[in-house]
Amino acid sequence: MLKKITTAWFKVDSRALGIHRILLGWLCLWDIARRWNYIDIFYSDLGIKSQYARTTSFTIFKYIGNDSTTVHIIFILGLLFSILLMVGYKTKFSHFIVGTIIISIHVAATKVGNSGDMFLNCMLVWTFFLPLGKSISMDSLIKSLKKYKENNLEELNNNKLGINPPKQIYSIAYFAMLFQISAIYFFTALDKYGYDWTYGKAFYKMLQLDGFITSIGYYIRDYVTYPISKFLTHSALLMEYAIILLLFIPFYKHFLRILAIISLTTFHLMVRLTVNVGLFSQVMITSFALLIDQKIFDWIKLQLQKKYTANQLILFYDSDCGFCHYTVRIIKRLDIFNRIIFDHGYSNNNLKPKEFENLSNKTAMLYNPKTSQLWIRHQAFGKILSLLPLGFMISWIFFVPYVSEIFGFIYDIIAKNRTKISIFFGLPACNLPQLKNENNKDSNPQFHITLINEFKTYTKKIVSFVSPIILIIMLSAGLQSALVENPGVQSFLIKHKLIENSKIKTKSKKSALNKSGNYFNWKNKRMLEKVARFPRMIQMWKMFSPNVLSRDNIIIVEAFLSDGSTINPFTGKKPVLNSTDFSVLMNNKSQLWRKYLENFKRFDANRKGEGSFTQWVMNPNNNYFKNNLNGEKIDSIKIWKITQFSPNMSINNDGSFNGIKQPKEVKKECLTDKKQYKNNYNNQKKESKEKPIENIQDYLNRIKVKK
Repeated sequence: MLKKITTAWFKVDSRALGIHRILLGWLCLWDIARRWNYIDIFYSDLGIKSQYARTTSFTIFKYIGNDSTTVHIIFILGLLFSILLMVGYKTKFSHFIVGTIIISIHVAATKVGNSGDMFLNCMLVWTFFLPLGKSISMDSLIKSLKKYKENNLEELNNNKLGINPPKQIYSIAYFAMLFQISAIYFFTALDKYGYDWTYGKAFYKMLQLDGFITSIGYYIRDYVTYPISKFLTHSALLMEYAIILLLFIPFYKHFLRILAIISLTTFHLMVRLTVNVGLFSQVMITSFALLIDQKIFDWIKLQLQKKYTANQLILFYDSDCGFCHYTVRIIKRLDIFNRIIFDHGYSNNNLKPKEFENLSNKTAMLYNPKTSQLWIRHQAFGKILSLLPLGFMISWIFFVPYVSEIFGFIYDIIAKNRTKISIFFGLPACNLPQLKNENNKDSNPQFHITLINEFKTYTKKIVSFVSPIILIIMLSAGLQSALVENPGVQSFLIKHKLIENSKIKTKSKKSALNKSGNYFNWKNKRMLEKVARFPRMIQMWKMFSPNVLSRDNIIIVEAFLSDGSTINPFTGKKPVLNSTDFSVLMNNKSQLWRKYLENFKRFDANRKGEGSFTQWVMNPNNNYFKNNLNGEKIDSIKIWKITQFSPNMSINNDGSFNGIKQPKEVKKECLTDKKQYKNNYNNQKKESKEKPIENIQDYLNRIKVKK
């Protein structure tokens, strides 16, 4: 039993790590690239100052500044190292750089972030302790080329040498990722204790939020009835609770985890198509690659080998060319399904194309002995790519008319100069025995090489000793953070009478609660709090909980131009102040803008000084609205908060459907009108029996202190 638990919770296949690394690199590239046009809006000193509080989380911009040039350079480095992480070159170093930059970007503007950013931070930190470059990477390819030296056809065609075999890796970091994935779904479900989720209205209400939904969501929401909403709402809750079982039951784990991958991927694709939540769905799907079991990989490989080995192709190449031989060795390692047989044309193999003698000194040849089809020059290379995993995605380029001629020209240049290329890279240009002698030439390493190897050995021992300690501390911080940050924990404890509601209402008990009203807190655990907050790995997963938002809050900017006209600079059209309908929102429904405007406060509208939203909009050097202003300048602006309750399903006490409750009229409030601003605030104070505001400056000072 202990062995099954250890295998299920701590063992991961190196191929799963490789696939996850590719997806992670692509995800980081995507996340950085989508923010490029917003550098001078949210991240540099030319834009909106959105991070008011002094953060305790790490960001590199705290140490190097955030002038526009510096931030652009950091973003470029992030894009570059994301590509290196994706291909697996210097994997650990690339991972460290990308993780540092991604976390820094997320922390620099938390006001535009969401749960997807938080999980990406967690994933980058946890997987840093895993050998992501062990398989399906340039690092593993280079290591294999150095370790195994195929010097003849027998060795090239021997598929039992164990070149680049997949490895089973035991690591606490893998357990940490299982904990992280299950914690997200479990605590998300636990937080959804409200009326909407209990009675199955959540899915319907979610599709009524114009600020969230996509055009697909906007189209289908009129067809969502109460039975459909109830089924999908309760199905989502059930699945979220079930994930912790699917990931941690040690029996039949390969089946259970495939079930988890299929159901969760389907769920997140549905979410992504209907709701604009940034990269949250993509981040979650990226983590699922880690759940693919060794048995699944072996079964897939066996089925594909049965299919492909029945029709193997023969690659004829110039064995006297060191560069050609080195290229063939690379192809062998990429041909994981053994679809290619290698030959130099002078073996006992009688399966040769008719044109062999005429072409053998001019080009490589890929030959199908069953169909007698022959590919030469660049098309042979294109066909080889199509035989490799996922190679079909780029191999077609080699056969496109006109483009194909360009590749043919490049191939001919390389073929004519292959001897010079071999010499340039230090490869033999005549025969393979030289390669063997060259490899064995330096049999006695120099002293400094020995010293470096010893240093690497000691470093690995220290890392292997320290890493588990760091991971255990971080896991403790993560669990404590999950208990503190999610109010569903408190609700669960009260509901099951594990703590008494009356006790926590007493003054002495209230002092022990955190801001969210949870019984758990960071008291006497400040070190764990710092561990969780420094890389911004806060385990707060309150997505659409405890209930779905009941109203749309939209910020509309009314700009008065120098020609006397009035427009919304985000759309270039006349501002609509009496509707929150989907069609009147800004043309660019960016998740970053949505989050910023969703968190928009009166203070953001009225704050004076450098970096305010108002100053940014009216800045004559701001080119963001250039295409919408028709060459005019903005003289002044008003910022409106438009509020309207969403249509809601009315449910009887017995849980039966009682019709749709239509939304109330639109409420609008000018956040930049100080007189209205003061009256609204005084009315709120009067209702709450608090001392009314004396003057507007007094209120602004109070807000500033609170911030």
